Amino acid sequence: MVYAAKKAEETSEKISLKLANIIRNSNTVLLIYCGATYGLAQHMLSILKISKPQLSLTAIDGDYAYNILLPYIAETIDLAIVFSDIVHEKTLTRLLQSIFLNNIKSTFIIPNILYEKHKMQWNRGFENINIIEIENNIYRLTLLLTAMKTGIYIGESITRINRMKNEIEIASIVEEIIHRYKYAIDALKTNKNVIVSKTMIPVGEYLEEHNYNVYIMNETPKYLLLSDLINTLNVLIVIHSSIEDHIVNEFIVDSVRKGLRKEQFINMRINTDPFTAPLYGILVSMITTLNN
Repeated sequence: MVYAAKKAEETSEKISLKLANIIRNSNTVLLIYCGATYGLAQHMLSILKISKPQLSLTAIDGDYAYNILLPYIAETIDLAIVFSDIVHEKTLTRLLQSIFLNNIKSTFIIPNILYEKHKMQWNRGFENINIIEIENNIYRLTLLLTAMKTGIYIGESITRINRMKNEIEIASIVEEIIHRYKYAIDALKTNKNVIVSKTMIPVGEYLEEHNYNVYIMNETPKYLLLSDLINTLNVLIVIHSSIEDHIVNEFIVDSVRKGLRKEQFINMRINTDPFTAPLYGILVSMITTLNN
């Protein structure tokens, strides 16, 4: 796990330097997510908006963007940044063609599994398109780090962004995380029902990719969430940042009123900066799944 963390640190450093150099000179950036990468796009959008407030930013689904939106806004976009999981390769291919035809400057950041599968097709030298591949097992961890480092390079003078500088060296804290969140790691090894808060959607996306049943707090329709869980005797693992304590408490109280039991909930509360919290959550999740 320490090796994976170091690799993610090194890879994110290279990518963030490239992105920061482009974004500094951009006014409009479009973040496009394919499949279960919405949380990653939203994480980067939030950090970029704080690091460069005047930047116009939008995050949009790849299936919607490629033929409904891009042909009509191409001339207004300075940079498109594209993310994808390993499942939605057809969406990614359609998007690549649309971006090429509309001559949009773009950076595709994708898992290496996808790149290896399509590299003969994608190595044709698309003008204005840069394709960056990341090892699949560290893809989400690397992108969270990339967002934070890009924000720091762009907006280091902003206090809110500067606070993150001390929390991006993750390889050195792997053992500490294993010790601090051992209860959560043990719970995740034997229970597959996970509820994530809004800040922890990237963690939910990672766990869903590893066959967990993931529900997003206050986004998954409550009737669906409760109907799925109301009769279960299983533990429900709630993953959230400390800044969302009040939201989580309200959710648990409401769920207990509807029939769940308070002792069913295991609370994985990450008491860090909300932009760093998903980083810790991904590390805990990776430690769990890699050990399994």
